[in-house]
Amino acid sequence: MAGEAVEVGQFVALARKSLVNEPYLANAAIIGELTKLTLARSGHSYFTLTDSNGSIDCVLFNGNNSFNSQSIKVGNKLVALGGIDVYVKTGRMQFKASRVQPVKSIGELEKTRQELIQRWQQDGTMDRPRLVAPLIPKKLHIITGAGSAALSDMERLISDRWPNFSYTLIPVLVQGNSAPAQIIQAIEIASKSADLIIVGRGGGSPEDLWSFNLESVCQAIIDCPIPVVSAVGHESDYMVSDMIADIRASTPSNAIERVVPIKDDLLALIAQATDRLDFAIDRLFIRNNEKIGNLIIRLSAAPMRGISNARLKQSQLSGRINSATDRILMREKNLLTEFSSILKSTNPTNVLERGYSMTVNEKGNPVTSIVGLKAGDSLTIVLKDGQVQTEVKE
Repeated sequence: MAGEAVEVGQFVALARKSLVNEPYLANAAIIGELTKLTLARSGHSYFTLTDSNGSIDCVLFNGNNSFNSQSIKVGNKLVALGGIDVYVKTGRMQFKASRVQPVKSIGELEKTRQELIQRWQQDGTMDRPRLVAPLIPKKLHIITGAGSAALSDMERLISDRWPNFSYTLIPVLVQGNSAPAQIIQAIEIASKSADLIIVGRGGGSPEDLWSFNLESVCQAIIDCPIPVVSAVGHESDYMVSDMIADIRASTPSNAIERVVPIKDDLLALIAQATDRLDFAIDRLFIRNNEKIGNLIIRLSAAPMRGISNARLKQSQLSGRINSATDRILMREKNLLTEFSSILKSTNPTNVLERGYSMTVNEKGNPVTSIVGLKAGDSLTIVLKDGQVQTEVKE
């Protein structure tokens, strides 16, 4: 059974709320032929896009310049970026565009993008060395749209992960003709004081994200001396900036998750590391003390062993010296005995004691033969108990 009846305006308002809160309908890109165009004096553009299956009325507030600058005319095939809306007073559904672009331009942009990727692959730019993000950024700079949903998500995550974490926001346009120049300038400004830069935006159509496919923006990222995180769109979006940045984050929220640690987890990790270090130091201290104790015992025992060895060697040496001395003394004693015997046997006195006599001439030289004697020579005969003088007669 049907629910309670509501007024028309209330029903249309509920329908509008349901439609505009649907992510796919609130952030979409539609393609169709421009079949009607009104450029109002207010500057707003009212137009209708049609294809073989249907049509929808559209509005681009302050869009006259966009239509005129791109020479868009009825009959052109357009891409309109934006979301669904309902005008409650009339119940008329319309597409509220944020940007329009001829379809042919999209093809030309994609061709330029592919040519850029191919060129940078060939010259090695895609393989350039990447800078490493600091473990804890002290001067984080975030470049994104002011008041955007992406910024709100990042700020919430930062607050959850590390309350009072310090960072600098550089607000820029992230889509439209002025976006590239603002992004480039913001990167240059951030590079002078940051230690890490996040540049990106939330999801959108390919055209909304196109600034991050432009060579000028990507070259600014390449030239930046500070690590740059590219965080553009959703995980399925893959911009040229993602390819050449130092770090690629699938979303702005993922960028925060990758570069801002959870403070409590980090403190717990530090505490665990400190405990392990203290334990390791204690073990090392105990082990070294044991080594020192063993070394002291070995050192204290070493001199005693040395003294004992020295004493043993001294005793052995003394024994060898004594033995050698005894042998030398004995040999010398034997030699003395032998020499004494020889001397005793050859001593003239001992010969005289045995009954012999010795004759000497006037000079005292022994006379052992008659050769050389002549008559009248005076001789002395030596006996054991005296001498006798005699003279040679013949």
